[in-house]
Formats: sequence, C-alpha cells, structure tokens
Amino acid sequence: MLAGLPPPLHPPDRPLPDELAGASAHGYNCRCVAAHFGLDPASYGVLAACSLTEAEYEGLLGEALEAQGVAKRLAGARDVVGAHREYGRMRQLAQRLDRIDLELAAVSDLATVCYSAGDPGNARQCAETVLAAFRVGTAAAVHFGQYAELRMMEGSREVADRVLVSLATEDGDVVRARELIAGQRHRAAARKAAGPGQYPRRLLDPHGADELTLRILEARVQVAAGDPAGALVSLEEILAALEPLVDVGEVRDQAASLQAMACAERARLRQAGGEDADARADLVRLTARHEGRPAAAKFAVDLAADRALGGDFAGAVTAIVTARDELAAAGVTGDVAEASFALGSLLFFAGDPRQAREQFEHAGEIWRANGDTPGRRRFDVALARCAAAEGGWATAEEHLTRARESARASGDWLQCLHTDFVAAELGFARGEDLRAVLDLLLPVALAAADYRFAFASPRARTAWARDVAGPAAELLMALLARLEEPRLAAELIERTCAVGAYTGAGAPALDLTGELPAPEPAPPAAGLPLAALGTVTASLPLRLAPPPALRWSPGSPMELDRWLDVAAERYGSSRPATAPVTTWPDAGFARETFLLRYADAGHTYLSWRTTADLDTVHTHPVDAVLVATAREFLAAASPTPCEGESAADAVRRSLGDGAFGSFAGEQRLARALALNLLPADLVTRLRAAAAGGRRPLLRVQPSPSLAAVPWGLLALPDRRPERGLEPGEEGTCFDGDERVLDVADVSLLAPAGIPRRPPAPPGPPVYVLDPRIPGQSAFGELGSVLGRQEPASPLIRHLDAQLAAGPVRPSAARGLDLVRRTDTDRRLLGRLLAEPCSRLVFAGHVSQVRDDHGAQTALHLSCPAGLPGTAEPIGAHRPFTAADLALSPVAAMPARVALIGCASASDFGLPEPFGVLLAAVAAGARLVAATVWALPTSAAVPGADPMAELVIAVDTALAGDDPVTDLCAWQRRRLARWRDRPGPAGSPAFWAAVTCLDATDDGQTWVR
Repeated sequence: MLAGLPPPLHPPDRPLPDELAGASAHGYNCRCVAAHFGLDPASYGVLAACSLTEAEYEGLLGEALEAQGVAKRLAGARDVVGAHREYGRMRQLAQRLDRIDLELAAVSDLATVCYSAGDPGNARQCAETVLAAFRVGTAAAVHFGQYAELRMMEGSREVADRVLVSLATEDGDVVRARELIAGQRHRAAARKAAGPGQYPRRLLDPHGADELTLRILEARVQVAAGDPAGALVSLEEILAALEPLVDVGEVRDQAASLQAMACAERARLRQAGGEDADARADLVRLTARHEGRPAAAKFAVDLAADRALGGDFAGAVTAIVTARDELAAAGVTGDVAEASFALGSLLFFAGDPRQAREQFEHAGEIWRANGDTPGRRRFDVALARCAAAEGGWATAEEHLTRARESARASGDWLQCLHTDFVAAELGFARGEDLRAVLDLLLPVALAAADYRFAFASPRARTAWARDVAGPAAELLMALLARLEEPRLAAELIERTCAVGAYTGAGAPALDLTGELPAPEPAPPAAGLPLAALGTVTASLPLRLAPPPALRWSPGSPMELDRWLDVAAERYGSSRPATAPVTTWPDAGFARETFLLRYADAGHTYLSWRTTADLDTVHTHPVDAVLVATAREFLAAASPTPCEGESAADAVRRSLGDGAFGSFAGEQRLARALALNLLPADLVTRLRAAAAGGRRPLLRVQPSPSLAAVPWGLLALPDRRPERGLEPGEEGTCFDGDERVLDVADVSLLAPAGIPRRPPAPPGPPVYVLDPRIPGQSAFGELGSVLGRQEPASPLIRHLDAQLAAGPVRPSAARGLDLVRRTDTDRRLLGRLLAEPCSRLVFAGHVSQVRDDHGAQTALHLSCPAGLPGTAEPIGAHRPFTAADLALSPVAAMPARVALIGCASASDFGLPEPFGVLLAAVAAGARLVAATVWALPTSAAVPGADPMAELVIAVDTALAGDDPVTDLCAWQRRRLARWRDRPGPAGSPAFWAAVTCLDATDDGQTWVR
C-alpha cells in the first residue's frame, strides 16, 4: 500500500547512495516506493508506517499539521513551554508517519523558538540537525524520485539557515552570515527560475515576505558590522514594505510576525542610540499588540526602565519582577536573563552594587547555560562596574579583560569600542597610569564622535552624540585637564567646532513633484529655480558632514592626526580624503586676531590663541554650574520668550524689570557673564593688544550653551574673586565699566568644516524687507516687524538714497515700494540670487518651525502654502527653511548678507547647526549679519524706531569696506548713548543682538 505523496513513475536506476547506508530514516515514502517497485526492503527497514491506510495516514497528517499551527501561534506569543510541547507532539506524529519533511519542519521551527528565547546553544543544535538530516533526506528523496518531499524539506533548510545567520551575526562572523544570506537568495532565484509547478507556492515567495525576512537579518548583520545607522534606515524601509502585506490573507500572519520582529529591532537600535521617545513608542505598540501574552512581558521590562528614569523606582522594580515571573513560566530563559540584567542595572544606578551583582549573576548563569556569548560579555562588564564601585579593582580588571577579549574575538568594533570605554572609565576612576588610560580613551572618543555622521536621521545623530560620543568626550576632556595637555584639548575643541554643513547640498537628489505656479525661466546654466523643489517631508535624510582634515598652523601639524589613525585601525573609523582645511585666518595679519572656540562636554571648554602666535594655545574649563548661571541670567534678560511666555510678555519683561530695562541691570549682567566666561589670561592679553595702538579683533565660535551671549557687551574684570560671589557682589571685581567692545571689534567665527561656494559676482543690493506673509495680519504673530512706514520715515529715506545711488533689486521706483511686498517668495528670491548682487538684506521673521535641528530654521517670506518645501505649512503660508536653501540648486549667495530677524544666529545653539545663518555661508556668503536673540519690534518703544535704526546700520556697514569694524563702531556709539541716557529706545535689547559671522579671510572656498 502506498499512501501520502504520489510515487514516481520509474524505479531507482542506480545503487543505494553511500550516505544512506547508515541512516536510520530515509523517509516513509522512500520505503514505500522501494516496496512499490518490488525492491528488497531489507536495506531500508520496514516500519509500521508503511502499512498505514490512506485514511489513517490523512488523520495522522492532519494532527501533525494542527500541532504545527498551534505551536507557531504559541511561539509567536513567546510561550516557549507551550511551543516546545506542541512541536514535540508534531515530531512524534511525524515519526509515526515516517515523514522526514514534517520532522525537519518541527525541528527547524524549534531552532527559531530557541533562538528567540535566548537559548543559542539549543538553537544551533536544532539548526545543524536540520541541515545534516536534510543532506540525508535529500539523497534519499533523489534516489527514490520523491521530489515533492524534497521540495517540502527545502523550506525547513531555509528556516534553519536563517537561525544560523542570526547566530553567526551574534558571534561577529559577519562574512559567514552574509554567505548564508547570499545562499538563500541564490536558491530562491533558482526556485523561481524552475518551471511552473515545480515548487509549492509558499516556497516561491510570491509576496516577498521571505525576502523581507532576509532584509531584517541583514539589518542585524549591519549592526554587527558596525553600521547601526544603516540598519536603522533599512528597518524603516522594511516596515514600510510590510505595511501593505498585513492585508494579504496568504501572508497576513507572517507579515504581522515580521512587523513585530522589525519593530523590536528598531526599538533596540533606537534605545542604543538614545532615541528614547521613539523607542518607547515602539515598545508601547508591541506591548499593546501582545497584551496578555508573554511577549508583552518582554516589552514591559524595557518600558520599566523609563518608569525608573521618571522617578518611579519602586514601580519599575515591581514591574520587572512581575514580568520576569511571567517569562519564566513561559520558558523564555533569554528574556528572563534580560529581566534580571535590567533589574541589576536599576539597582546599580540606585547605588546598591551588592544587590545589583546578585541580579547580574542570575542573568549570567542563564547566558552561560545557553551559550550566549554576547550576554556573557555584558555580564562581565556589569560585574566589573560592581567590583569597581566597591573598590575591588583586581576583580574588576579580571572581568573587564574577559569582556574585552570576547569583544575583540567577535570582530564587532562597536562592542570593542564599548568595552574599551568602560576600561578607560574604570582606569580613570582608579587614578593610576593615566597615560595608559589616555592611550585607550582618545581613539575611543574620536571613533565615537565620528560615527555620529553615519546616521541619516538628525534625531539619531543627536541621540548618539548625547548618549555615546558625549560621555566619551566628557571623560576625555576631564582626563586631558588632569594630565595638563592643553594642546590636545585645544585640537579636540577645534575638531568639535569644525562640523557644520549638511552633505549633498550641491547636488540635491529630490523627486521633483507637485503642481507649481509657473516661475520665470532661469538661464540654463543657473539650474532649476527654487520653486522646482519637490514637495518633501520635514524628515529629509540630510547627512551632517564629518569634520575634514584640519591644519593647526603654518608650521605645526595636528597632534590628533596620529590618534585618528589609531582610531581608524582599532574601530574602522574612516579618515576624509579631503585636503586639510586651515583653522585660522590666512589673510595678512593687519591687526591681532583672537580666535575663541567653546565646546560643551559636560563642562564647557574654551580654547583661545591669537594670530600673533598661533602655536601657543590656552585652554580653560568653564564649570557647568557657571555656564548654567550665565544662561539663566541671559534668559532672564533677553527678549527671547521663555517656555510658556508670549512674545509680548517677553519684551515687557526684558525692557521692564529685566536687565535690558536699566543700565544698572545690564551692567550687572555684563559683569556676571564676563566673570563666568572670560578667563583672566584672555582679558589681560586683550587689554595688552588694545594698548598697542590698533583695536584687535575677537572672533568667537560659541558652543550650543553659549550661542545667545552678546560677546561685545561683556565687561572686562580688573580682578578675580577669591571666593564664590553672592548675587549683587559682581561689582567688587571691577574698577570701571570697560567692555569687550571698548577694546576690540567682535565677530562670530564660522565652523571650519563648512564647504563654501564662491559668492555671486558683484551687483546691485537685494532687499527683502518685512515681506507680507499669506494669511497673517499686520498685527498677528507673523505680522509686520517694521511697523507702518511713511515716505519721511528714516528707513524709507535711507532706501530712497540707495535708489538714487544706483539700481536695487527687486526694481522699485521709491524706497516705500521695497517694504511689505507680497511677491517676495522663494521664487522671486531664486530669480534675484541668480543675478549678480553685492549684498542681500532681509528683515523679517525667522523661526524654528520644527524640532531642534538647524535644517528647520526658516525665513518667513511671502510664500503661499502651495509652494513646495520641507516645512509644514502654517495656514496659508509655507516657511522657507535652511533645508530648502541647502537642497535647492540656487545660485550663489552674495558675499554679504544680513538676516535681521528673531535669533537668526541661533544655529550655534542647536544640537546640529547649519540653520539659515550657516546655510547662507555654505551658499557663498562671506559675511552674514544676524541676531543672537529675538528682536522686539519698534512698537515696543512708541515715538522711536530702533528696528529701522538697526536695519540702516547693518545695511550701511555691509555696503562699506569693513563691515565688522563699522558695525562694532556703531554699537560702541549705542553703548555710549546707553551709558549717558539709558532708556527703552536705546536698550541693548535692540542693538546688542546683532553680530557678524565673518568668513571673508578664512580662505575656505571649497565644495565637497
């Protein structure tokens, strides 16, 4: 009798293959086929299965398939105990049927269950068993012509192979993992190329679900290869591709499982990269999807950490313990270990290393029993921290040595970087052989800092900088201060400050979509006008450029260069292939120029040197408390609205009770800022330079924490306090009221890493003054900034004089026609900048339209919402962002630009700069006048027009030979008037906010 699969048409025509000689099972149909063709069954053995009736066969087969379905559902819910039970039943039924294909299906699925349960040892054993049995089963099926059974076994081989991909990935064997994935793709292509009907439909992957499974595995391989940034991008694409598959009945369950798998991977990467809010959202969705099942308990462990950070420590501990009990009942040993490890981490950070060690050891026992090498590595790192916290340095060193050796053996450079950082951290805490700590830590910090630029998402870059590169930089700067290494510290500060531009600005690759109003055609050589930008989302994957190679001075190379080579060798970080960029002005030194760069790394660090002696560097740490105090004073003084404060209330506060409301209050602010931010040696050298006969130039690149400081206003102390000063005691350090402006001209210093195009050729000035914004009234939030202008108004008279001196753009018959226009949108701006122009003067609204990244700072032009761009519309209006400027092939900016608007120089205050200020520099501007805080409008001072005075002063300075000197001279006159006749119309709230970013003599005209 022959039941089940159909027999072949012809008997075997060759002897039994050698590989079948010792096999205990060849497959039920193989035996039946032998008997069917009258062959001697002695070589194959005869089982009771051979005498099954068709009905008995079908009944047992139905039970086996039912058990498989139940097992898959239990495995999807992470009920490992239940899944094992059902797969065991399936194997028993497969053995009664003598169906190797069914047993291989059960064992391959068990390999997946064991792997997902954190049991890599059993997972590997199951997968390798499947492959070994597949070779025997294949030989038997080919010998007896049972190709249908062979093809059913192929699915099990693919499942086992995928488990081995994951295990190879965890072992750091990226080459092997990629070979296995390539093999799967090759076999899939061969199956599809075979004739119709050769393979079951499910093996032909008609909806691409199996390919998406491989792509998820590839994302894991990317992480193991040191590219979590690329993996994160891949997972986003995979999740988007899975979305339509959940509605396809044939693969609905598989697609849902893959969604959960990809979402969990993304959450893990987001957590590792510090994207806590996004990771939490993923975990909440996964918990809701698996509510009431063990899978929900797994995600509850991850969410409990957030509860602890929110202050609910007891609740977090209870949640982890409850979840761990559920996971233990389900038999998910790997998740139980993760729960114990999470609990240990909470206890350690709560200051209880003894109890933390107990939890870590419980996790370690499970990982050791399961053969989980990455888990054991984490266990050793955790115990090293516990031992160090209790002074057990020798024990800590033993654990850490094991972890570092394991990381090196894995080939995973991110793991190497992590364990090396922990070793440096503990070495610093121990305080012995700090030079050895420097040898370890400096390459770690450089590699961690540079890896940030591999991320496409600004949030991911910021999170990586905050949670990975940031701690390494903090520890390194503290170590350099202790070792008294000012040169290395200064070079690190300059390298940190060098970054600024987004890549791809020169050749945008955007899909040009959307119905656009027809703009005037641009000349063919000028590229597309701005209006041809496609409608894109606000999450454009603009990549921040890594710092270029830098030159320290004409006669001295960077000491960091050799350390960068070490970082590249140890951790695979890449060195840019660009020519070195100088970090000092290369024009003739007509007057001494001071170069100040600030960088935040826990504390804030200042590096300063002068063009008179480039190789002598001075570094100073500015305590984080002092920086925080300076920021608080400045926030209380400036008219920039605080959180929850309206713009009107902010102006009333600043000009009323705030520091800018009276000379005494402003002087206290200037003194407090100076005592906190200007070191004594810098003040002494500034005064000496000024005494030489020509006012020096002070060029500052502030850190994000100091972006709103009005450097010219700062008072110069005559002595330093011997103790901490109480509020109001600042005056004891000053004999007079000498300010930085009194002894020096001041400008901002552009980041050295910004690629810059040559400026537009000289031509008429371009004015974009107080553009009317669609849908906004003159008195609304985005209303007029200049107020009502009349023919006799000072600003209009100034514009009339410009018209009398020569042409201006846009063309106008009188100055009044240049203000409050309705056509000054991005299309007109694109056309105006495509022609020669000497300067661009914008006065209007500048804001941050989304999140805290520079690409979404925006000018508010007269753009209707229908024009494409990267910002979401505000009613009937779409803002013109820095990303719009960077991504559009706009003609070059003029050499001089004024951006007079609220905090238009706020780029330096963002986690990622390159807002409208630096976007203008990248587009060709050599000098940009901008403001460091929100500007009050002239309506705040009835009877005066300080905003018009500001616009006139900036435009006049930009038209002159030396805009920085001219603008600072105007500010000195305003400071003198403020001293003599303090009042709202002369408040520094208006005139002290403006500064120039001066890159005219940087010599950095280069394009990536």
